Amino acid sequence: MAARFWRSVLGGELALAAAIAVIVGAARHWPASLTLLVALSALALLRFLLVSSGFILACTAARDGSFGAGLGRVVWTLIRECFHFGVAQWRMCAEPYRHLHDVEPPPEGQPARPVLLIHGLLCNRAVWRPVLARLRSAGFAPIRALDLEPLFSDIESHIAGVERELRALQHRSNAMPVSIVAHSTGGLVARAVLRSVSPGFIGRIVTIATPHHGTVIACRYRSPATLQLRPGSAWLRSLNAAQEPAPAVPFTCIYSLEDELIAPARSAALAGTQLHELRGIGHFELLHSRGVIEHIVTALNRA
Repeated sequence: MAARFWRSVLGGELALAAAIAVIVGAARHWPASLTLLVALSALALLRFLLVSSGFILACTAARDGSFGAGLGRVVWTLIRECFHFGVAQWRMCAEPYRHLHDVEPPPEGQPARPVLLIHGLLCNRAVWRPVLARLRSAGFAPIRALDLEPLFSDIESHIAGVERELRALQHRSNAMPVSIVAHSTGGLVARAVLRSVSPGFIGRIVTIATPHHGTVIACRYRSPATLQLRPGSAWLRSLNAAQEPAPAVPFTCIYSLEDELIAPARSAALAGTQLHELRGIGHFELLHSRGVIEHIVTALNRA
């Protein structure tokens, strides 16, 4: 479902960029090669405008001045985030990847180290490709990356599906607790599941850019999930009252102060957890950053 959504978004971007190029090329009588260059430039500009709008909102929401300490850093982060968002979009369009569906057993002679990967709102499992490769090389297995569907549904509606995946991974792992790595809204799904299962099912939770205290970006949209993601929502207050400052399992939060979708950025910090506050990394780049991935591996090794 997410793949169809992002294909339609990409198709709209390509159509608009092509229309701009044709109009400009025809008006100036440019050759096809120059018209193609205009189309590519228009596509890049559309992506830049989309991502930069998030940066502007995030900067406005950072009342403590934490966002954008240095114009050069913000601009460079924005440029890189445009690239990484584009990569993520193409990957989500191309989903399914077969290796993301497979649940491989651990190498012979090694104990099971099960990991469940949970993506964020409007995404699918394809965003985990860089993280998955590193976890496998570090000896974690079995690993499962799931899809959360339907896309716009209430966060609580994903609990049953995640519980099934946890039980299936435990069954393949001789009842070993499963570590969860979650990006963005996926971290709130993991926390919602933690309320309904025995702590013995989950060994550790690592969240990446999860709006534990909401994000003002969600105020721009109206769906069951975005209503829950608004700062101060009744759902978030209830969840945090139950789990802050003492989550039931070991917990690590990784986030960046230049995240364009989590605003204010420090809403990604959950009290009573191990925190890794980073700078100069965008929302989707967090899933590609070597430093972030090494933080994930280190946290899971502690489990």
